[in-house]
Amino acid sequence: MTGGSRIKTSNPPCPRCKTGYMHKDGFTDGAGRKQRWTCRPGGGNREICYSTTRPDLPVRGHNMQPVKNVIPVYRRQLEPVERYIVTAAQNATPIHEQFWASLKVAARELKVELLVIPLRYKNPTSRWTQSQANEEVWASGLRPYLWNQRKNLNRNLVLLADIKTQPTASEPLRGYEGISHGESGILGHTKLQMRVIPTPQNKFPKILTTTGAVTVPNYTDSRAGKLGEFHHTLGAVLVEIQGKIFHLRHLNASKSTGEFTDLNRVYAPHGSRKAERAHALVMGDTHTDFIDPDVAAATFGEGGMIETLNPTHLVYHDLLDAYSVNPHHAGNPFAGLAKHRQNLRDVQAEISRAVQFVVKHLGKDRKAVIVSSNHDDMVQRYMLTQDWRDDPANAVFYLKTAVMIAEAMRIGKHGMEMPSAFRHWFTQLAADSMDRIRLLGDNESFTLAGVELGMHGDRGPSGARGSARNLRRIGVKSIIGHSHSPCIEEGCYQTGTSTPLRLEYNSGPSAWLNTHCVLHADGKRQLINIIEGEWRLAN
Repeated sequence: MTGGSRIKTSNPPCPRCKTGYMHKDGFTDGAGRKQRWTCRPGGGNREICYSTTRPDLPVRGHNMQPVKNVIPVYRRQLEPVERYIVTAAQNATPIHEQFWASLKVAARELKVELLVIPLRYKNPTSRWTQSQANEEVWASGLRPYLWNQRKNLNRNLVLLADIKTQPTASEPLRGYEGISHGESGILGHTKLQMRVIPTPQNKFPKILTTTGAVTVPNYTDSRAGKLGEFHHTLGAVLVEIQGKIFHLRHLNASKSTGEFTDLNRVYAPHGSRKAERAHALVMGDTHTDFIDPDVAAATFGEGGMIETLNPTHLVYHDLLDAYSVNPHHAGNPFAGLAKHRQNLRDVQAEISRAVQFVVKHLGKDRKAVIVSSNHDDMVQRYMLTQDWRDDPANAVFYLKTAVMIAEAMRIGKHGMEMPSAFRHWFTQLAADSMDRIRLLGDNESFTLAGVELGMHGDRGPSGARGSARNLRRIGVKSIIGHSHSPCIEEGCYQTGTSTPLRLEYNSGPSAWLNTHCVLHADGKRQLINIIEGEWRLAN
């Protein structure tokens, strides 16, 4: 800025332009005359380059470049650990004492670094502060744990603690898909949301997630404030580092007790205990003939999820791949030749392999639930669209199934009722185990702990194509499959896939991930990712 020579005065020099001195001026804002500090460069120039009610907090002034950021830096020397717990805290708001105590119990027992990302939100109707003029204030117990700098937790995961998103944001991850480049990212926010970003096939899976908060709800009495309060989650993210691999799980606490479950342990304010049996393990789409051996081992093998969590129910999505009668192979004689060479053309044999897979993993006191899914329904599609005379390998199967359908067809109170070919043959082949296997029909509900488990995810509201986004606000919590890309969208949790992350039909950048979802005994849901055959850090 130009403006003549500097005038010597007893007033403090302007910290921005270095050519003028600070003066106290008066101004009228309609509510009375107040004081502010302004800079008048030498020579009597009245042009203001610096103006604020506090001279130690500079702001952008007329014809000036932005001044240096004066946001306090919260960081500390971190111990070399393999685990981190990351949560967020809103300014001028009390912590949830029980949840905070439970987090510290987990931090002590798991030997983790506990990091709290500070968030800002001005709430003139706050019950705890009459004024938030000094917004850089957080509950005193959090101060040693605050962290607001960007940090790489390993080569594939970055903590985006320097980003502040409004706690009332309905989609806090929107717009941040590329901000962490190729690495996964953790963003501090009071709402729990998670998405997987498509990446090229040679890249590590990219996950973006928010954290949940350790502070109690504190929002304005407005539409945005009420929505923010409704979606406010007492939660955190547990990160386990294993070289270039990371394991990421959400910790979702009870609002009344502050307790939370991680895998097979419950962490409470005064200690931890073994968790009760999980209600269910909802597995990523199975596609039995194409299940990844590493995923199968992490799920069903020694030390795997089922042995650790001991769920009462195993929930299968897309149990059948239906590769033998895949409609996308119609008209491709070379696909038929390849399937013939690999003995993959027999649809009854494929159903039999799926039945054997389910029965094998039932255990002594566990039940299986088969969700009606689009790949299972490909058998029905085959019956309606193909001619048995063109498919000698399945001619007998087709004719037997056609007789069954013809004899059972009828018109009911809802219109035409057609029996399911897949259901019929599964029931026949698993006759000795059907007392512990439940095959869900179309639109059949199955709930545990108030969570709907009977939707595959291919069908949305009012006839629309299904997705987590249009199933997130149907009024009930749910766990779905179908897309092979896990996510958390408000009330809807979506699993991934149990297959390799590349199959013949997902070319280009992909968001597929091997992810299951456990429904804990307390009714909370937790996504568990399998990364390069590992699903957690070995103790």
